[in-house]
Amino acid sequence: MQKHVSKYLALRFSLLMKHFLFLFCVVLSTTVLGQGTGPGTVEKDFSQMTKEEKIAAAKAKAKSSDTAKAVTMTPYEEAARKYDEGFLLESTRQYDNAQTSYDKAIEVDPNFIEAYVRRGGIKFQKIEFAAAMEDYNRAIEIAENLREMHDYRASIKNVLGDFEGSKLEAAKAEYMRTRVGEAYFHRGHLKRFMEDKPGGCTDLRKSLDLGYGRAKTDWPTLCQ
Repeated sequence: MQKHVSKYLALRFSLLMKHFLFLFCVVLSTTVLGQGTGPGTVEKDFSQMTKEEKIAAAKAKAKSSDTAKAVTMTPYEEAARKYDEGFLLESTRQYDNAQTSYDKAIEVDPNFIEAYVRRGGIKFQKIEFAAAMEDYNRAIEIAENLREMHDYRASIKNVLGDFEGSKLEAAKAEYMRTRVGEAYFHRGHLKRFMEDKPGGCTDLRKSLDLGYGRAKTDWPTLCQ
């Protein structure tokens, strides 16, 4: 009798274990399927994808990458992108479209000096002299302020022993010095065109003193 009871219990235990394993597999399968259709979808092995699925996956990845870049782009980088668009359009004589791109660059970054200078040049060609003068004036004002700021920071970092940082600030100041010279150069020619020869030559001389290359030939030719 005891032998039959032991045999019955062993059989019962075996059936319970099989039932438990069956339920475990069902729960596991449901969980995996749920993950495959929800936000945390498990990516399919690339080697098992069809050609169409691979193309779709590549497009989705590229779109996601572009979105991430757009989100992380700084105002200066966005302004630089618009400036580059404008420069390209200007080089192909699409002046109105180029001016629109420069407008957008300045809207994104009001201190983007190069956009003021290029936009001023377009306005000069369109005989919008007062508007061109405003752009050149603004470019000079911004560049002068930034040059002074970088010169000051270079001095402070040098005193603090940050020599690499000081060199970097000095390089930025020198770049702004060139931008000031460029703005004076273009404003000088605008003044001369508007029959203000003394004012024009004064600006060309300032441009020369700032080391702007094109002034080295124009100032002696036009003002001496």
